[in-house]
Amino acid sequence: MPGEISSSDNNSIPANNISNINEDFVVGRVLDVSPLAVNQNLLKGAGLVSKQQIVKVQILEGSYKDLSTTISNDITDNPAYNINVKPGSEVILSVVRGKDSKPEVNISDYHRAPVINILLFAFLLLFLVLGGKTGFKALLGLIVTVLLIGFILLPLSMAGVYPLLTAIFICLAATAASMLLICGTTRKAAAAIVGTVCGVLISGVLAYLVIKYAPLTGLSSEEAQILRGSVLTFNQKPEFYQGLLAAGMLIGALGVIMDVAISIASSVYELARVNHDLSWQELYRSGMNIGRDIMGTMTNTLILAYAGSALPLLLLGSQMPWAKLLNLDLVATEVAAAVSGSFGLISTIPLTALTAAMLEAKRKS
Repeated sequence: MPGEISSSDNNSIPANNISNINEDFVVGRVLDVSPLAVNQNLLKGAGLVSKQQIVKVQILEGSYKDLSTTISNDITDNPAYNINVKPGSEVILSVVRGKDSKPEVNISDYHRAPVINILLFAFLLLFLVLGGKTGFKALLGLIVTVLLIGFILLPLSMAGVYPLLTAIFICLAATAASMLLICGTTRKAAAAIVGTVCGVLISGVLAYLVIKYAPLTGLSSEEAQILRGSVLTFNQKPEFYQGLLAAGMLIGALGVIMDVAISIASSVYELARVNHDLSWQELYRSGMNIGRDIMGTMTNTLILAYAGSALPLLLLGSQMPWAKLLNLDLVATEVAAAVSGSFGLISTIPLTALTAAMLEAKRKS
């Protein structure tokens, strides 16, 4: 039928064409869904009970735009692998093409991009409206950080460069870019940069020592194990994955450490601007008093962020003995990340307060 890929086109690619396979991911719209029925082939062949539905979809982009095809969609007892569709909903389709074969189309995932894009747009709008000029500069700093990670850290890591060394450079560059964009070339920015850099280095050294002597493999997550089996990184030594884990801890703590550093530096700067008679010792004590108030909430923020992302792990851990739980690689990794980040955060407070106080005292003299 014109404008349609028939169901007979959904054949597997021949083995001799495996090197010529091209896989594209495109958006499709569900046109029709049949009622669920037991997959008789799977029941007879393997004795497994799995429900199946026939889904008619229209391809919305790519080489086969506007064409339609029918796809079998399995619904199992495991919701993690199910894609529930209904007429009118959009999905991501996997279109596999061989050099001498017709395309094989399968449902790959939900089409989540529109919702994510709306959320991002709302965030950016609110950020710019409330933040004004300073918010725009902070957004530029965030963009610089993302670009550094995407175009320096990831390519160098894939090329085999030790990730922790690259992450340290990324943190230094991101810190300098963010602080200079927000505060300009001021003593406040200098103090915040010094405090952040020292805090990040302390956090990085502590994370490296914990990973080395605990020891942690860096392969506790499912993503790391998939990466290890990838054709791009399968030949990497175990130290590579440990360095990748340390780099993740470092970057994860960077944002909170920068937040603390700029808060302390700004507070000391404002105190010195209002009262020119304060000595550097008095400015330092005031910065430390402010820092102690920040310390508790920011440490809670960092630890709760890790705990929130690990709630399924915590529920699983509540069913096993404490000795086994604490020594699990996955649990020890989360604890090490939270504590090393908090250690760097706490160290940032006196370092930033001292640097800011000395710089302001030098300015007055």
